[in-house]
Amino acid sequence: MAIKVTLFILLGLAILIFAGLTFWRECEAEENDASRISVFIFGGLFLAMIGCIVLIPGNIHQVDTGEVAVVRHMGKVTCAREPGVYWDWYFTNDYEYYDTKIQSTEIVTKAYTSDAQTVDLDVIIQYQVDKSQAEYLATTYGSTSSVESKMEAVAFDRMKSVIGQNDAEYTVRNRSTIKANIEETIASAVNSGNYCLFVPSVDLRDLSFSDSYEAAAEARAVANQKLEEEKINQAKELALAENNHKIEVENAKAAAEAAIEKANAEAEVARIKAQADQDVAKIEADTALYAGQKQAAIAVQRLASINGWTVVTTTETDGTQYTKLYKPDETLVTAEELQKGTEKLLEVYKYEKWDGKLPTYQMGDSGIVTVVTP
Repeated sequence: MAIKVTLFILLGLAILIFAGLTFWRECEAEENDASRISVFIFGGLFLAMIGCIVLIPGNIHQVDTGEVAVVRHMGKVTCAREPGVYWDWYFTNDYEYYDTKIQSTEIVTKAYTSDAQTVDLDVIIQYQVDKSQAEYLATTYGSTSSVESKMEAVAFDRMKSVIGQNDAEYTVRNRSTIKANIEETIASAVNSGNYCLFVPSVDLRDLSFSDSYEAAAEARAVANQKLEEEKINQAKELALAENNHKIEVENAKAAAEAAIEKANAEAEVARIKAQADQDVAKIEADTALYAGQKQAAIAVQRLASINGWTVVTTTETDGTQYTKLYKPDETLVTAEELQKGTEKLLEVYKYEKWDGKLPTYQMGDSGIVTVVTP
C-alpha cells in the first residue's frame, strides 16, 4: 500500500516538475513580477510534494491476511492489528508482524522405556500463532522463535514422559495407543500453556526400536502366540472331555431313571394285578357268600312254609342278620318246635334230592334264629 501511495506521489511530483519547468521558461521570457510569484508558488508546491513523498508512505501500514501486527508506541506495546490498512505516525509507532498461518516443525529424538530400551521418535507438530495473545507474545517472548523453542522443549519432555511410563514390550504391543497418547499430550500441553500458540494437530510418524530388539520382540510375540494357541487348544480339549463326561453322566442318569421307571412300572403292574386278583377273589367270595345266604334264606323260607310259620328278618348296622320264626299265634317258635320242623323239612328234601346242606344258625331260648354268615 505504501509503495502504491509513493508511486502516486512521484507521478504527481513529475507532473508538477514538468509544469514548473514549462512555466519557468515562460517566466524567463517575460521577466515580470507575476512570473516571479508563480515561481515561488511552484517551488512551494514542489517542496510540499517532496514532504509528502517522505512522510506519507511511512505512515501507512498494511497487515496482510495470515498476519497479525503488534503496535509499539515509543517502544511500548499498545495494541494488535488484524489484517487491514492503518494510519500511524511512523516516527513514534512501530509495527511488528507475526505470521498466523499454520506452520509445522519436525522433532526427532530418542526416549527410554521403563526397562531402559531406546525408542526413536519422529513427530510433526503443526502450530500457529494465537492472534488473541499477540500482545502477550510481543511483550513476553519478543519473537516466535523463542516460543517455538519452548514448544519443542515441551514436546521433548512429554514424549519422553509417555515413553518412560511403560516397558518396551508393552510399547511394542500398543504402538497405536502410545502414539495417540503422545499426540494428545503434546497438543494439550501446548494449548493449555502460555505459549501464545495453538496446535491443531500432532503426527507421530515414527516410534521404533533397534532392529535387534524388534527381531527379539517379534520372536517373543510368535512364541507367546503359539503358547496362547496351545492354551486355547488345551482348553478346547478339556471342554470337549468335560462335555463328553457330562454326556456320559447324563446318559447314565437317564438309564438309571429309565430302569427305576421300568421297575416302578413293573411294580405298579404287579400291584395292580395283585389288587385285581384280590378284587376277583373278593368278588368270588362275595358271590359264594351271596349264594350261600340266598340258599340259607330259601331253606328258612321253606322251613317256615312247611310248618306254617312266619319269617321275620332283621339286619343290624354291622351287617349281621337275625331271623325270627313266628307261629300262627304270633309266638316265637321254640327250639323243640324248630327241631321237629327241621326234621320235617329234611324229609321233604330227601324226596327232592336235596344235598342236605342247611344254613348254620343258632337258636336262642327266646325262639330267635340267628343266621351266621360264613
